[in-house]
Amino acid sequence: MKNYIGTWVYLDSEEEKSKYPNNKGNSTSPEFQAVYWRCIVLFFESSLRYHKKEKHILFTNTNDIPVVDGLDLNIFFKENNIEIVSLENKYQLPNDFYSQFRNQYFEFTIIDYFSERMDNEDSFLLLDSDCVFTKPLNDAFNKLKTESAITYIVDYDEDYVIHGVSGNNMKTIFSDLGVTLEKNPYYSGGEVLLANGKFIKEVADHFPTLFKDMLERHTTNNIKFNEEAHVLSYYYYKHGALLGGMDSYIKRIWTNKNYFRNVEDSDSELAIWHVPNEKKTGINRIFQKISTGANIQQMEENVYKELLYDNLLKDSNYKIEYFSYLKNYLNITFQKLGLIGK
Repeated sequence: MKNYIGTWVYLDSEEEKSKYPNNKGNSTSPEFQAVYWRCIVLFFESSLRYHKKEKHILFTNTNDIPVVDGLDLNIFFKENNIEIVSLENKYQLPNDFYSQFRNQYFEFTIIDYFSERMDNEDSFLLLDSDCVFTKPLNDAFNKLKTESAITYIVDYDEDYVIHGVSGNNMKTIFSDLGVTLEKNPYYSGGEVLLANGKFIKEVADHFPTLFKDMLERHTTNNIKFNEEAHVLSYYYYKHGALLGGMDSYIKRIWTNKNYFRNVEDSDSELAIWHVPNEKKTGINRIFQKISTGANIQQMEENVYKELLYDNLLKDSNYKIEYFSYLKNYLNITFQKLGLIGK
């Protein structure tokens, strides 16, 4: 049995460029893409600190690995025995499919490729690159001996609307695809996929059919899965995943108090911090230390944890932007009073 840990980066061409809320700008520019390369370096540095036996893989659609802020990433990947798998996107979406995250279906190209490499009992952990590890995931991998996949449930209300799709829409699409539920399904976060080889093979086998259906729905202006987490949420129900089994390991942590901050003291004990709005801030600060010689993998544990907390979770990292802070505060207050919708 083998354990694999991976992340991915998809570099948009001019024809594929899209909007990404936590990294604004032209998605085809080197400056925009460098943000993700910095995340990738910290991702692997933090994982390798705790996972010496697991195989680490970067999935991408390019063979052109850059130098970022003086750090030659080709050398970095080679020295750390990180495999680079370059894939052509098999599931490109039409320009008007959805306004954001147009490259997210690339994850199913990864699943399709990796289904050929995995045995049924192997384990595959695929994470967004803006995640960092604070402890090993041995227990989570062990759960896959009895579970097909383990999910992270994002804490939304039952009548959620996420990336253009409501909970009721999800229930309807699930039913159309053969999974009938009495209530709206949970939305499982796309930042983490932890599954065994059997699950990966089943998804890879069925997804071309689902993809064709989503394109037909788009053509006829019907409700559809707009991004990969919608799709994975369906497969988790279809194949009996352990829903919420990753909730004690990972959290989508928002850190900018001017817009939304959900940091709790207990978050520091999670094995994985997903910090989307630290791409250009805290992750960049830590990357600069790595690029100038800091050895994340060999730091004393208390020094490492302090480095992460001070750069990623600390409240004082963000000076109050009074207009944004007041606007957000009033918005939340009016929602609680029922004066405006969510």
